[in-house]
Amino acid sequence: MPVVGLEIVDAALVAVRDGVRLAASPGVAIVAPAGIKVGEPAAAELRLQPVLAADRFWTDLTADSLAGAPGHAASHADLAHAHLDAVWRTVATAGDEAVFALPASMRLHQAGLLLGIARHVGIPVAGLVDSAVAATAGLAARADVLHLDVQLHQAVLTLLEGETVLRRRRVEIAPRAGLKTMYGSWAQLVSEAMVRRTRFDPLHLASSEQQLYERLPGWLASLAGGESLDVAIESAGGSHAATVRREQFTLAAEAWYAQLAELVRAGHRGGQSTLALSARAALLPALAERLGALPGLEVMLLPETAAAEAAAARADEIGPADPPTLVTALARAHVAAPAARRPAGAPATHLVLEGRAHAIDERPLVVGQGEGTGRRIALGGPGEGISHSHCTLLREHGRTLVRDHSRYGTFLNGARIGSEAEVGAGDRLRVGSPGVVLELVAAD
Repeated sequence: MPVVGLEIVDAALVAVRDGVRLAASPGVAIVAPAGIKVGEPAAAELRLQPVLAADRFWTDLTADSLAGAPGHAASHADLAHAHLDAVWRTVATAGDEAVFALPASMRLHQAGLLLGIARHVGIPVAGLVDSAVAATAGLAARADVLHLDVQLHQAVLTLLEGETVLRRRRVEIAPRAGLKTMYGSWAQLVSEAMVRRTRFDPLHLASSEQQLYERLPGWLASLAGGESLDVAIESAGGSHAATVRREQFTLAAEAWYAQLAELVRAGHRGGQSTLALSARAALLPALAERLGALPGLEVMLLPETAAAEAAAARADEIGPADPPTLVTALARAHVAAPAARRPAGAPATHLVLEGRAHAIDERPLVVGQGEGTGRRIALGGPGEGISHSHCTLLREHGRTLVRDHSRYGTFLNGARIGSEAEVGAGDRLRVGSPGVVLELVAAD
């Protein structure tokens, strides 16, 4: 039976079938006497009708009455129902079942209320899984994994462990370090830069404020590859532009970044661990680099669909159960990476990728994104965190070495190397996030 993976979090409902994203619907609503708008239609009017906006119905999911709400939206549960119904009508086909990926911040009574809403909508729920477990169980990661998600109103750190089965161990919440507060600070930053440059304040008019908030995610994505960006807003008086530096964004968010760094530092038990950042957390400028500088942590960046895609792909492990019960442990797709070490045995002679062995000798072997000249392993497809010339392997004076040339790092057995490291048979390299894993072997 076809299965739709559906991640439910206050920032968005993300739906996936067969590895294809079907929807990423913002968790917002416009509650007007004429009717309710949810998802994208509501997001398009948030700054135009702020008094009618609602965005806490997934965070504070209850059936308690909302004071002053129209009769067709008497509670947060009613808004959640409207949102879930709209998404399901958009993505579902005949015979579809759903597996829900739920954040660890969702309490059991809220999950029970969600199941009741799903039944009313007509969604056959085949299972429930913790979203952090689903998103990380497929990673080639350390035995200890930390998953950080920055939601709309809070940040959630999930601590997981296990070499062959990844289990949720503990959950920590930073209640004020959410996207909404950071976006508000960055909107003010852009507004002030535009006022200094053009005397135009985009926060003065509802229409230009709406533009600013709609463009913020794209601007943040652009900052991942640069130190500054040009921002522009259109109004009846023409186009208004300014330049904002990456450093300004990070300084504006310093209070929340410091809180997130402390959350991760306190949750890390020591030794070598993997920190997996949700796509929402990875979008925040320079946050990955800041957290990656904490000792003992390798950072992996997850795609937007990580939790929903895994929920659909592993439906047989997650369900069925009647009633569905929340799964907080899944078998790992890869045995946990061994502890980082200097090679004690034979130097590596070959690098293995997708079943093909590539000889390592005195001639540099370059690993990177796309085609190039010389001896090269060209990594195709999306290259999140992979440079064109990411790293080089070669034999030198009887040793096998890997040299890193990238911005985001090359990881040996889960630990980020410096400029150079010695590697041996049995070691494992990772480049990119979630990453391409390269096995090192010795041939007689």
